[in-house]
Amino acid sequence: MKLTHLIPLTAIIPMLASCSLIQSTQKSKTVSGAEATATTPATNTPAPTPTTTGATSQPSTASTAESKATPSATSERNLSGEWLIVQAGSTIIDRDEDMPYIIFEPQTGRFYGSNGCNVLNGSYVLNPDDTFTFAHIATTMRYCPDVDFQHQINIIFADGVTTKARFSEIGTESYIDFLSDSGKEVLKLRRANLDFLNGHWSVETINGAPADQAPADIFFDIAERKIHGNTGCNYFNGEIYLDHRHPNAIDFSKMGLTRMACPFSQQETAMMVALEQTASAITGGKDAVMLLDSEGRELITLRRLDDATAPQD
Repeated sequence: MKLTHLIPLTAIIPMLASCSLIQSTQKSKTVSGAEATATTPATNTPAPTPTTTGATSQPSTASTAESKATPSATSERNLSGEWLIVQAGSTIIDRDEDMPYIIFEPQTGRFYGSNGCNVLNGSYVLNPDDTFTFAHIATTMRYCPDVDFQHQINIIFADGVTTKARFSEIGTESYIDFLSDSGKEVLKLRRANLDFLNGHWSVETINGAPADQAPADIFFDIAERKIHGNTGCNYFNGEIYLDHRHPNAIDFSKMGLTRMACPFSQQETAMMVALEQTASAITGGKDAVMLLDSEGRELITLRRLDDATAPQD
């Protein structure tokens, strides 16, 4: 981790940097290979709808391409957060970059994400019988011949498609399996449940020693992949990276630090080095968290703060 001068905390940059053309599809349309037409998007994250032949299994479909998807008032499933698409048919998806993902917005009945090549968005309904219905799909139209699994993803996230889903929990991770009519798994989504980190925390110990030279705190925003806080002297901010290969894996990058002189440099140095070495986070209860290194050794312990107990500037 390289410390730099103050870097202001910013919002996540939309994921459309490499995509300038999108297709908004009110009805299902078959697209072969790179063949596509495009329009200018009305939303901030769109995606492709090419459907292909030869998929190993087809999801159940409903002839409702014109129907409007709205949030389900009866489903109590927790869909919030980022869901990585880790398997499409028999293909295990494990990439260093451009992992396909979906983010559901239960408040609006919208979703957005990526199929590993193109970004996409649309509306959805999660029905009481655990079936999803998708509509109003929009997509960018990049051509990625080496991303074979994108077509199997497009088959599920297409206008008028209704697909049975199976929900499960394994350890700290959640799964959604989209199933064909015969019950065969078509698509697998996985969510790393690090939402317990969200919010404001007081730094209690660093490398086993009390952080008592000056009050230090950290604020995590998992959805936005942002971290910021105070070392007891200087303010810092940075970005959060979640490694899909390992449960509870987390690390911090692009860390910026103000350069105000203060007498608590030892605590500050220890804290910033510990954040650099962090490889995972585990909960120690409702209001306690530990940050660990790659060997599982405790680096920092945190206690949740509320507004009344948070340090004041």
